[in-house]
Amino acid sequence: MRPRNGLAQSRVLGETFHMDAVVMSAEGEVEVRQCPEPHTVAASDAVVKVTLAGICGSDLHIVAGRDRGCRMGTIMGHEFVGVVTEVGSQVARFRPGDRVVAPFTVNCGQCFFCQRRLPARCERSAGFGFVTSEGRGLEGAQAEFVRVPFADTSLLALPDRDHAGAPFEDQDALFLGDILSTAYGAADAACIVPGDVVAVVGCGPVGLLAIQAAELFQPACVVAVDPCAYRRDKAAALGALPCPPEQARALCDDHTHGRGADAVIEAVGTEGALTRALSLMRPGAIVSIAGYHTADTFSLPIQTAYDLNLTLKVGRANARVHMETLLPKVLAGIFRPRAIISHVLPLRQAVYGYEIFRERRDNAIKVLLTP
Repeated sequence: MRPRNGLAQSRVLGETFHMDAVVMSAEGEVEVRQCPEPHTVAASDAVVKVTLAGICGSDLHIVAGRDRGCRMGTIMGHEFVGVVTEVGSQVARFRPGDRVVAPFTVNCGQCFFCQRRLPARCERSAGFGFVTSEGRGLEGAQAEFVRVPFADTSLLALPDRDHAGAPFEDQDALFLGDILSTAYGAADAACIVPGDVVAVVGCGPVGLLAIQAAELFQPACVVAVDPCAYRRDKAAALGALPCPPEQARALCDDHTHGRGADAVIEAVGTEGALTRALSLMRPGAIVSIAGYHTADTFSLPIQTAYDLNLTLKVGRANARVHMETLLPKVLAGIFRPRAIISHVLPLRQAVYGYEIFRERRDNAIKVLLTP
């Protein structure tokens, strides 16, 4: 392990330090290994000491092989908060000691798409926790340290205190970089207006945050759909109307004089969930996809879409843009991201964390790791 005050000397001497990290060890399996600590490679890089990391549903897709192409031995994870420990010579906005959060993909800030506020489509983008066999991509953040390219345009500085003067905790800041931005982006894309009846399909981490995001737009109610009772209970605690999938259409109809939901957010990422979402909508509604889909195709009869006047919105969240909007709302207590946390585990217990999240054991909803 690197001495915390020995960074500059260690680089001069060329010494390699190692850290604990969660790696994909085989299809369907992760383990905690000693891996080389990262250092700056490009002048625009920063290195961040991770203070809190999350296990995301998309991590499960990668490990299971549903999101194909990630090489074995890749360090997992793309949700993290931490403190800058090292910066490249071209980094102007950050210095060692700065507390930061990052989006799940980095962005250059200069290309065609970045200039149009579409950083998720950055021409030089890469996602944390996914490295191909050719070496493209970035090692992840379920580790003690992580390298962040394009630090100036990717990282977001975090204050020490919220608007009420209380300490601004990592457990609230963490969600800005991925699932809170994903949930908010999906709710915004659904074009919810005051008085709407909104259905959220899936009460996992993204779905629960989508319930909070939908409430920003003053709906009449949010119907929360999930087959898992303890997740429905969590949705109810957030103010939603919970129901199992087979009762969802009737509940939506009860609140809309039989029309169906005015807006639907699909927050699972499976064909079954998307089919359910389509079954809940009224004609002319928007179905907004927050779930991470890995299937190549989805069967949608075009005549059905035509008859429903369907608008389907889908795409990778532009998290770095949404983070700017959401940070003040989290600081003001409008969002309560930590409400969805079920487990905070030491990094060395990551294998257990993956197991309970994947298998929905021990009432797992959102599992976090502390290096």
